Amino acid sequence: MPSVYKNKRSVINRLIFDYLFSHKYIIFLALLMMIISAAATGLHAWLVRPALDEVLIKGNKEMLFLIPLAIIIVTLCKGIATYTHSFQMSKVAHSVIAKLQTHMFEKLMYLNLNYFNESKSGNLISRLINDTYYLRLAIVKSVTAVIKDILVIIFLLANMFYQSWSLTLFAFFAFPLAIWPIKKIGKSIRNITYEIQNEIAKFSNVLAESIKGIRQVKAYNREEYEKKRAFETINFIKKFFIRSAFVSNRLSPLMEFIGSLAVAVSIYAGGVFVLNESMTTGQFMSFLVSLLLAYQPVKALGNLNISVQEGLAGAERIFLLLDTPLEKSEKHGVSSNIKLNGNIEFKDVNFSYSEQKILNNINLTIDSGKKTAFVGMSGSGKSTLINLLLRFYDHYKGTIKIDQKDIKSLSLFDLRENISLITQETLLFNESILDNIRYGNMSSNDDEIQAIADISGVSKFANQLPDKLNTIVGESGIKLSGGQRQRIAIARALIKDAPILIMDEATSSLDNLTEKEIQSALDELMKDKTTIIIAHRLSTIQNADVIFTLEKGIIESNGDHEYLIKNSAVYKKLQLQEDYNDN
Repeated sequence: MPSVYKNKRSVINRLIFDYLFSHKYIIFLALLMMIISAAATGLHAWLVRPALDEVLIKGNKEMLFLIPLAIIIVTLCKGIATYTHSFQMSKVAHSVIAKLQTHMFEKLMYLNLNYFNESKSGNLISRLINDTYYLRLAIVKSVTAVIKDILVIIFLLANMFYQSWSLTLFAFFAFPLAIWPIKKIGKSIRNITYEIQNEIAKFSNVLAESIKGIRQVKAYNREEYEKKRAFETINFIKKFFIRSAFVSNRLSPLMEFIGSLAVAVSIYAGGVFVLNESMTTGQFMSFLVSLLLAYQPVKALGNLNISVQEGLAGAERIFLLLDTPLEKSEKHGVSSNIKLNGNIEFKDVNFSYSEQKILNNINLTIDSGKKTAFVGMSGSGKSTLINLLLRFYDHYKGTIKIDQKDIKSLSLFDLRENISLITQETLLFNESILDNIRYGNMSSNDDEIQAIADISGVSKFANQLPDKLNTIVGESGIKLSGGQRQRIAIARALIKDAPILIMDEATSSLDNLTEKEIQSALDELMKDKTTIIIAHRLSTIQNADVIFTLEKGIIESNGDHEYLIKNSAVYKKLQLQEDYNDN
């Protein structure tokens, strides 16, 4: 895949003016230190001339003392300057990467569900970690070295011109030959690196899916299949890296050959000048030392261009995420910290996803403080109603109101702060039970969480654990049973204490015994709240005030359990299915 940003300057300009410019004073200090370090290298080469002409040839004893002293002082200054500019530029690079990562993560947090449905988590993680790694290296090592090496070359070139401008012209006739291959190879490396980063993103995704779904992998004996998926991606990455090495390693022998040409011509021409006495031995040796010292930074610049191109390829993918169109972001608005009662109304609501009609002309009312249930076969649109109420998707037709307020007129913070959600797949973070409950209300203290843990039944199992509520639950709560995870989810909703409670298949993954055990916690949670229950098992919603039956995105009927068992074809079908499963 070719580079997305066709204009290389657009990436460089954004890096400089949006991220590097705010560190201009530190960069200026580092640049000053680079100048001192480069000047010291040039001075070292210049000192060769008096060392030969004054000390060895003329026998000047005063210079015999002064030149070694000068070399020590110059070396000390160079060491301090090199340390300072390296440290300061490292600090800038880490600050820039941290800023980019915060911007990317912030962008991700406010993108809508459509974006995440269309994206792979491994790809997003790779941009935050792998792409920023390449860019960090480019700033810390490459950019610093590029500036320093250019300065070193300038100072050494100045000394060479000072010693003999005519010999300098002879020496540097070969170096322009290197410009085209350096540019060509750098461009190739940038495109290859872009491909490598895409493949690493794919590998990250395969790795995340395999590890997260390890139970399914083992249950279905799919180890070999997962190995095949991973090995294919690993081989792609290997091929791209080999291709990158094949291209980049051409540069070193090319620069070696060009450098040897320059040295050979200089020795021949310089020898002629010395023999003709148009140049002293000290001048020639100072010139030759400068040329040899200049060879290394010139060669390094070619290799550093490769690292710079790798960093720019990473920057392109980073900005691709940061430039995600606004229509894929949620519109949050300004919070008014309002408290809702929970009267909900759907009026003429239609919703399609990927051109597939999901909801068709939905009209219904949910009264405040009542328990309302939605039932239907899979794909009937039950969970979509909840997604629209929470504004996970905004591209629906019709209106949804809470307390006569269109939910699109509310800030997302206000809307969601008034709704507690418990889903079938309980997500727990790899932190303590205490912190997982506190996630519902970040301002709650430990005593409040302990009281909620007692009510929800979390304390019943937590007290049996060595660290009680401070026990780390593991990734996705893997150290706990399904019932224990569900209790924590209930506790999290209890601590939030929102006026609207949504339970989307909240107990469908639990057995009947476990469900009955946590029923008292659920009853406590639903007290005085507008409760919406999405359920497959009718036994869990028989005491609901109103039950809506859905079929293919249409409300088929509504009423209480007794009414629907007599008058709803969908409800009867679900009841028969449940009776069959129980038997």
